[in-house]
Amino acid sequence: MHTECPRGLNIPHVISRRGGLALMASGLVLSGCGSVGVSTTRDSTTFRTPTQVAKEWFKAIDSDEAGAARKLFEPSQVDQIAWMNEPASDQSKFTNIHCRETSVTDMTASVLCTFMESASSTEGNPDTFWNISFHLSSNDRWLISSYGQG
Repeated sequence: MHTECPRGLNIPHVISRRGGLALMASGLVLSGCGSVGVSTTRDSTTFRTPTQVAKEWFKAIDSDEAGAARKLFEPSQVDQIAWMNEPASDQSKFTNIHCRETSVTDMTASVLCTFMESASSTEGNPDTFWNISFHLSSNDRWLISSYGQG
């Protein structure tokens, strides 16, 4: 006996009806394995790579969202971005941003970001890069612990 398949392919039946039912039943049983109602996937809004967090931070800076930027920092290090409390017109803007991880361990990471920073009244010579250090928080979020040219 042959079954018509798309594009005119003919495939002979090799599995008996009883074997097919057994195969389907085992597939249904296996599809339920591991799902006990608890999700093992991390929430994509809280777990991001250090590089993604760095890019989010630049986005928050450029859109003058100090609150969003503060959420990306370790709480004890938020004072490092107090300059974001200045008027938006005084802030530099960042373009041509490229970030890459330079080191990653289980709990820490470093990211190098290069960019073009606009001149502003609060900034002397615009920077062209920042090294950004991260720490993995207890709830699996990479938080910025420091940044600069050091």
